[in-house]
Amino acid sequence: MLQIRVPQLGEGLREVRVVELHRRVGDSIRRGDTLYVIETDKSTVEMEAPEDGKIAEWKVAAGDIVPVNAVIVVLDQELAEKNFRPHQHPVPRVMSPRAQAYAKGKDTDDTAPEIAPPTHTPYRDRKVAGAHRALVYRFRRSASITIQGTLAIDIPWSALLLAEREENGLKATPFQVFGYTVAQLAKIFPKFRSVMVGDDTIREYDHVNVGLAVARPDDELITAVVRGADQLTLAEFTKSCTQQMRAAIRSGDQAAEDTQILLTHLGDYGIPDAIPTLVAPASSIFFLGVPKKETSTARVALTFDHRLINGAAAAHFLDALLTRLRDEHDAGNK
Repeated sequence: MLQIRVPQLGEGLREVRVVELHRRVGDSIRRGDTLYVIETDKSTVEMEAPEDGKIAEWKVAAGDIVPVNAVIVVLDQELAEKNFRPHQHPVPRVMSPRAQAYAKGKDTDDTAPEIAPPTHTPYRDRKVAGAHRALVYRFRRSASITIQGTLAIDIPWSALLLAEREENGLKATPFQVFGYTVAQLAKIFPKFRSVMVGDDTIREYDHVNVGLAVARPDDELITAVVRGADQLTLAEFTKSCTQQMRAAIRSGDQAAEDTQILLTHLGDYGIPDAIPTLVAPASSIFFLGVPKKETSTARVALTFDHRLINGAAAAHFLDALLTRLRDEHDAGNK
């Protein structure tokens, strides 16, 4: 059996995300065939089989985050000596003097494994769950490849309340009005519907895919995605937000490589201000705060990928957002 491990593909690389498995258990493969695809901090890489053989066992699944040098797959080499087993020498077991004295007091063989009296530790270790581990990976990836900048502006909360009415049986919340307006503006700000591919390529998409931060139980953070948000009416956007958030809570994270904009809001907790953390490959994330009682305004904080969007472009977008919200509010009040 040949164990195929995650290779070290770059200095400082500690873990990778498994994107796709190309073969099934029992499949015959030839040297050079694509076995699986992994995502590193900088790129997606197809990994090839180093030898001929058959897939005996996959040790991972698509979506797993695994450390460098971890076993990915076990290959049964057809020409290998199937009955070969390396000779294993017994390993002597050494006990501490305290353990030997304890063993003698119990009339126990002093070559047995050490049995210490039960002790209580003031902490508990728990493995990070799969969804949160994926988020940690994305945060680390973002920190290593993006240069983040943040700007903020205050908007009148009343501008988000105009559409808080029923349309086709749906009521848009202030956060949904905000997200819809951001998506519509991204149609005329192409950098906000673009992402960076490496450090030298800008990928501009025809349409806008908006990610909504969703909290699940146990503080698990996932993303629901409204695709083609710039093509929707407000009623359609509202409906899609509800559907996609329910689907994400039920089935898991929906973030993909073409999610350009992220939105977050902590209105249920009364948070008025924050500096949102960008999660690549998205190029921007918007935080909407709750309204401040003394000013009836809400803080909008924008964190952006400085490799793609500069401060002036980000400021221009925020100014256009404020203007559009005010104009729509004034038009609705006429």
